[in-house]
Amino acid sequence: MKKALIHDPYLDTLGGGERYALTFALALESFGYSVDLAWKDTSILASAQKRFNLKLKHTQVCSECFDDLSLSAGLLRRYQKTKDYDLVFWISDGSLPFLFGKKNFVHFQVPITKLGGNFFTNFIKGLFIHKLVFNSNFTAGVIKKQLPFCSSVVLYPPIDVDSFTPGKKENIILSVARFDSPSHAKRQDILIRCFGKVYEKNKDYKLILAGGLKGGEEYLENVRSMAGKLPIQFVPNPDFAKLKKLYSKAKIFWHAAGYDIDETKEPEKVEHFGITTAEAMSAGAIPVVIDRGGQREIIDGNTGYLCDSIEEMVNSTLSLINAPEKLKLMSGKAIERSKYFSIKVFEEKVRSTVI
Repeated sequence: MKKALIHDPYLDTLGGGERYALTFALALESFGYSVDLAWKDTSILASAQKRFNLKLKHTQVCSECFDDLSLSAGLLRRYQKTKDYDLVFWISDGSLPFLFGKKNFVHFQVPITKLGGNFFTNFIKGLFIHKLVFNSNFTAGVIKKQLPFCSSVVLYPPIDVDSFTPGKKENIILSVARFDSPSHAKRQDILIRCFGKVYEKNKDYKLILAGGLKGGEEYLENVRSMAGKLPIQFVPNPDFAKLKKLYSKAKIFWHAAGYDIDETKEPEKVEHFGITTAEAMSAGAIPVVIDRGGQREIIDGNTGYLCDSIEEMVNSTLSLINAPEKLKLMSGKAIERSKYFSIKVFEEKVRSTVI
């Protein structure tokens, strides 16, 4: 059995990038790899299974790998640890690493404008990299300008479209986004302002704001206060079963990351892809989102709305609420579009990339 090593320095956040890395492990398992996960705590796999519904059978935590791959361990220990792996998949922390596996892949989740290291050092590191892997063309466009000498591929994040399915729809507008995202604010405050304007016109809907919470308690309390008496429900740290239920019931999905940001100057502050948008679409919720970053690679004119302002979000939402047949038609098209981002498609693209 071939051996692979996966390193993700942010694994304990269990965010979209971590789901990406672990689904990459699942894909490797499907075509004959055993996977070592470089991490310090063996309980992470159980946490990931609960959070993402991933059943990894040939992946194990390697705490020794985690220690040997740290910067403080030095280059020699990294060489000794990685040289015997058939494949190394490394989530970048904003720099290009030295890797010595038989095939080395570096994944960039964030469109960082200033990578660590100088051009010459990165060129030498690039000689050991089989491919750079990007989560969107948006991210690729920013990074490739700085690493033009590296081969690359775009692998859109995998969406569990078989689990996120439409149920009996209710008058719910849903947003799923972390309350504590350090790199790019998800702007739940903007969504509350939007909902206030929608509620003035139509009092039949409620807004549900769900998302991870690890260190963002103060922000959550601030937006709770901002919501006042509006029919807004907050769902921090939902597990997979809860997310499935929320997606299945929602008619409309909102996302405001990137609001009022110039993506050419600060690309890291907009949505790099938009995993929850694609998840919502797979359950038949129609996306109404801020037109920035990777969102426009998910949505077209038949499957949702890309908006530049609060007013556009409000008007697009009301156009759906006031036209039930249109809402039903677009819901079906959103489901069809989401299949392009399925785990099956992801696994096929991983296979063609690594073999």
